[in-house]
Amino acid sequence: MRPEELLEQLDAEQRVAVAHGEGPLLVVAGAGSGKTRVLTYRIAYLLATGRARPDEILAVTFTNKAAREMSERIGALLGSGLGGGFVGTFHRFALQLLRRYPRQVGLPERFAIADEDDQRRILDRVLKRLGVGPAQLSVRAARARISWRKNTLGQHAGPLPGDPAGGLLAEVFQAYEEELRGSGAVDFDDMLTFAVRLLEEDAALRTALARRFRWQLVDEYQDTNAVQARLLWLLGGARPNLTAVGDEDQAIYRFRGARVENILRFEETYPDATVVTLPRNYRSTEPILRVAAAVIANNVQRRAKRLQSEVGSGVPVAVYQAADEGDEASFVAQEVAAIRRREPGASVAVLFRTNAQSRPLEGEFVRRAIPYVVVGGVRFWERAEVRDALAYLRLVVAPEDAIAFRRAIHVPARGIGAATMDLLEAAAREDGVPLPTAARRLPATLTPRARTALERFFGLLDELARQAATAPPARVVETLLERSGLADQYRGEDEEDRARLANLDQLVAAAAEAGERGLDLAAFLDEVALLTDADVLAEEGAVQLSTLHAAKGLEFDTVFLTGLEDGLLPLRREGQREEEDLEEERRLAYVGMTRARRRLFLVAARVRRLHGQLMPGRPSPFLLEIPRELLEDRTGGAGRDPFRAHLPRPAEGRRPPSKWGGVPPSVGGAADRERLPSAAGQPVATDGFRPGMKVRHPSFGAGVVLQVQRGAAETRLVIFFDRVGRKTLIPSLARIEPL
Repeated sequence: MRPEELLEQLDAEQRVAVAHGEGPLLVVAGAGSGKTRVLTYRIAYLLATGRARPDEILAVTFTNKAAREMSERIGALLGSGLGGGFVGTFHRFALQLLRRYPRQVGLPERFAIADEDDQRRILDRVLKRLGVGPAQLSVRAARARISWRKNTLGQHAGPLPGDPAGGLLAEVFQAYEEELRGSGAVDFDDMLTFAVRLLEEDAALRTALARRFRWQLVDEYQDTNAVQARLLWLLGGARPNLTAVGDEDQAIYRFRGARVENILRFEETYPDATVVTLPRNYRSTEPILRVAAAVIANNVQRRAKRLQSEVGSGVPVAVYQAADEGDEASFVAQEVAAIRRREPGASVAVLFRTNAQSRPLEGEFVRRAIPYVVVGGVRFWERAEVRDALAYLRLVVAPEDAIAFRRAIHVPARGIGAATMDLLEAAAREDGVPLPTAARRLPATLTPRARTALERFFGLLDELARQAATAPPARVVETLLERSGLADQYRGEDEEDRARLANLDQLVAAAAEAGERGLDLAAFLDEVALLTDADVLAEEGAVQLSTLHAAKGLEFDTVFLTGLEDGLLPLRREGQREEEDLEEERRLAYVGMTRARRRLFLVAARVRRLHGQLMPGRPSPFLLEIPRELLEDRTGGAGRDPFRAHLPRPAEGRRPPSKWGGVPPSVGGAADRERLPSAAGQPVATDGFRPGMKVRHPSFGAGVVLQVQRGAAETRLVIFFDRVGRKTLIPSLARIEPL
């Protein structure tokens, strides 16, 4: 395609970005503004004009899915692939560097990649060995803090977060690193930090790579961390031909080490940078964009901008205040069922802040026979039977992989118990060799049974290694499953066993597909290690239940944003930094809203069970930032305002006084679609009962009043009791007492 033909297919702002010459360029691409289009067209334009050769292109993003989409679009525009160039994730680029130059950074030739499960297992052993209990430091917390350390380029100095004295966490960190290196392995964060170290220490390699990859393009720049930003700098210097595309309003991964400052200070890092803003949204209707803009405008750390919809007008954004999480689930399911009847092909997503919120939604969807999928559930590659087989394959490729050995040696059971493993671990320490090497030497103190089991185990690995040298990956996997007993242990009549066996069959199919693409066993395992949740396709036609983080990069015809309550969205956590955390949570809400193409529902519950207790909720302060005229209230009738009848609106341009918005408890709401008046005050029973009041019943115990229903003859109370759930009672007869 000719250069002028490429530009004709773009809007005015996109054309400016695509036709930019040399030097750094920041493209501020708001939600739905065509950032992937700009990236792919810029690459095609550089090639069509002769400014760049294919092998001079380095395009990096964060998921394999995004990289594949970019490659496919480039291929469609050029009529051919990007031969010699690189289109992939940061981790894939780093891994390719390390596979080529492992010794320069002290890694073995065939180092292993420790995935999340491997890291958890290592940390579990480390914490037990150090006598650290879960109350002191959990495996999850240790892993998160170690990852934070590496992603902030602080791997070898200073205290870890939450450990200012550099004590316990520093000791855990050191022991974890020793286990990794002793196993000949790196974790995901190490891929990037070792790649940075390689480029910093090898000036000749750094210069050679900079000359080769003259044109660098990076997607989702707001999600880069200190290591990724440093990697880009090392490849380009102060005035690179770097095109960075991103949007600070969608920066939601600070907990992973991402730095929104990278995009906000782009012009400081690259003083000659050109900045182009894409203001046109091609995804959402105008009402959705106006609501989302009203929320995100309250953030300070952002560039002032307003998206305009190219889709046009649409239905108003709906808001509903549920009585509790059960009512919330019922409302969402009822609306979803109606949408599916009207528009069978429409895509629908229900988004929430935490995974735990899916439980009542799942229950309601099951009752109504609505097909759904929970995004981020157990992935194929994380299933135990698949991971068992992969552990064997990793040992075939990397015989010193102690992490894989510890898993494979026990599956199927072969008489290698804890005592034998202790003996082998001791032999490895005494001889100063990796654990698999010590086991292969068959220490003299082994029992005859253990010796025989190890001989057969390593005999199988040697057979597989010989086969892998000439046979495609699928043949090796088939041999493994036949000879190891991994498949035989699932050849029963049990439904779960059949499912596990089917998963192993799928592993063979995946290996066959890799072989068809020319990958050998080692390359196949590297590809598997780099897969992420974003690379898993959801079931077609099913409603997607997803956390807000997992929904990033997706879009749907209809979105339900649930749990819009203070303390849940925004989420409260210990050790938060007030403004930074509030702005990150607001960006998270913004990302959720802008996933919607045609319809957006905002839902909150007035009472929710948290940590086993029924807690009165308060509307999220983000709801109060939306002008009332932009919302269609689905809770009550015309003119009803359950969220604001008793809530003061913050003064224009000012933040509410308290940490998360200073919002007093709401007293509006409804249950089972009952509508409550909400004029000057809520309906109140003659004996003073109000929604939100804690009460006690002689038989049912403690509860919370959800609703006051005033009839012509008598008043009824809808109460949620901890023991028995929801009950509707007449207070004058039920002997209900306020607490």
